[in-house]
Amino acid sequence: MQSYPISRPLALVAALVALQLTACSQPKPVAVVENEKESLLQFDNGKLIQFKEEANPNYRHIPCDLPAVETVVTNSTAFAALTKSGEVITWGDSFAGGDSREVTEQLKQVKQIVPVKDGFAALRQDGTVVYWGNAGKLSLDKALQARMTNITKLFANREAVAALDANGKVHTWGYGPYGGNSLQVQDELVDVVDIFAKGRSFIALKKDASAVVWGEVESSTNMKKLQSQLTDIKHIEYFQNTYAALKKDGSVVSWGWRSDAYPIRSALKDVASLTANSCAFAVLSPTGDAHFWGDGINCGVDWIKKTDITGVKEIISVGPGFLLLRDNATPQILADDTDYAYLFGFHQAQEILDKYWQQGSKITLGKSSFAFTRPDGKVVPVGYRANLKNVEQLIERIPRLTWLAQANDGFVGISEKGEWVSWSMNLGMFDKSPVQPADSLVVKPLEFTLAAQCETPEQRQAILSQARPQRKINWSFE
Repeated sequence: MQSYPISRPLALVAALVALQLTACSQPKPVAVVENEKESLLQFDNGKLIQFKEEANPNYRHIPCDLPAVETVVTNSTAFAALTKSGEVITWGDSFAGGDSREVTEQLKQVKQIVPVKDGFAALRQDGTVVYWGNAGKLSLDKALQARMTNITKLFANREAVAALDANGKVHTWGYGPYGGNSLQVQDELVDVVDIFAKGRSFIALKKDASAVVWGEVESSTNMKKLQSQLTDIKHIEYFQNTYAALKKDGSVVSWGWRSDAYPIRSALKDVASLTANSCAFAVLSPTGDAHFWGDGINCGVDWIKKTDITGVKEIISVGPGFLLLRDNATPQILADDTDYAYLFGFHQAQEILDKYWQQGSKITLGKSSFAFTRPDGKVVPVGYRANLKNVEQLIERIPRLTWLAQANDGFVGISEKGEWVSWSMNLGMFDKSPVQPADSLVVKPLEFTLAAQCETPEQRQAILSQARPQRKINWSFE
């Protein structure tokens, strides 16, 4: 066979093409999925990388033979993965849905899974529903399960589930006080087109532009007055059992634990956007005026009372604070400047922003922290324990990233070289660890290897051949 030498320019082009083809064939990260016990990184090829596990004796490890998955859903301590064939595979805490042996045969042709605190509900292609997990207050009554047909979508708050059928009717189960019992409003739950599920209640939006609220609502709330105000809702936000709804006419209605917006009531009549953080609401007028209300104890009273903030283009929620974006200007961080805020690192956030922000930077949110990636590729973390010295050390060490997301108490990313990059912001409220964020940086090869501990088919067969373990309850009267 005759060979022909390739000129240097052609060789360079061939190498670049090969590199591009390799890059295109590399799986791309999609999302981080995590709960109290385990953290996973999901890729667009259906693969998962486990990067954290805190198992216990009743914890089922991730399957060694897990096939490619479409979606992964998690509750407090268990996972449910939906495969491309519509089957559901579970692992994690056996008592929270990690063991689904009783309903395995029913978990076929599934198109949606929603989590509650200790269980999961699955919607099948034929419009029927399956629930598994905690067999106590979240159980699905068999008679109700049989009546639920032609279901189109499931919604779940922390401890209850609402199922919407094709006729616009709503069926509920789970913990009664949190919306699992909807008997008092059942006659009103007709012609429903969407449901907002968060905290301890539900809000059903109806075809006639009205809304119905049920579940646990602050006792001081005048429900009759509230229901009459909830019309033409455009957007709903939530924090700490407190709700606010932005209506199509630009007015805002709020209710719940820290809903009193009396001092800024005049600002709630012409609102362009509504945003919530972990303890407050922010509204933005069409002209860029920003106003706030909420939990003054946990958010800090001083900045919530500010009324002279103008020229704002967008408000972004960051833990117990807000990030205000303006055209051609450095973002402004608004947060409690007391010792409480010091714990989250926001005491130096503005200094970091002023020194390192570039126009066109992309913001990635974390737990009570955030990071921004500048157009020049530099990544700048801001938040808990991220003082200026640590940030500067991190900036020098973090490589250029192609992807970045929140994970655990910090961030995880993929470098341009295909490396795994992660660091911790260490969220412990009164943490005394000497390890600073800069010291927690990890850069290592990205490998699709099996988890350190995974459940083999033989182990799974042995587990399922035995009786389901019983939850042990330790009573203490001390």
